[in-house]
Amino acid sequence: IVYQAADSLMRDLMDTAYITGQRPIDIVGLHTDQIHDGILHITQRKTKARLRFEISGLLAEIISRRAPENGGYLFKNSRGGRLTRDVLGRHFLALRKQLQTEHPELELANFQFRDLRAKSGTDAYLMTGDKNAARQQLGHTTEAMTNRYIRQEKVLKPLK
Repeated sequence: IVYQAADSLMRDLMDTAYITGQRPIDIVGLHTDQIHDGILHITQRKTKARLRFEISGLLAEIISRRAPENGGYLFKNSRGGRLTRDVLGRHFLALRKQLQTEHPELELANFQFRDLRAKSGTDAYLMTGDKNAARQQLGHTTEAMTNRYIRQEKVLKPLK
């Protein structure tokens, strides 16, 4: 419901966070200088982990929609400057509060933008069945850290 009510900027931010599994600080800082030969290069600010994402599918659509012709940051604030993590947080919080008022039956109070990172890691694990795939997606050095992000275990098949 948050995604459906969001404007196009917030949707692109949410999609980028989910499909890359990156932290909000790394998403708002995406710049055209990080794109080379069809690959988006991200060096995580927190851990300095270096990740490379093929620019295809939804990521390619977002970049083509958001990348300025003469280069620059992909996500901008209302004045055309670089979007900061704080502005993203305030924008997301305002959207969530609006939806809590409109839909009090939903449990939105604890939903945060950064939850998309855990969902990305969980879904990477569930799709592949490989925790290493989730670990790589999130840029973790240890499986133990990835285990903290995975919110759902794989569904097991009963023995025949």
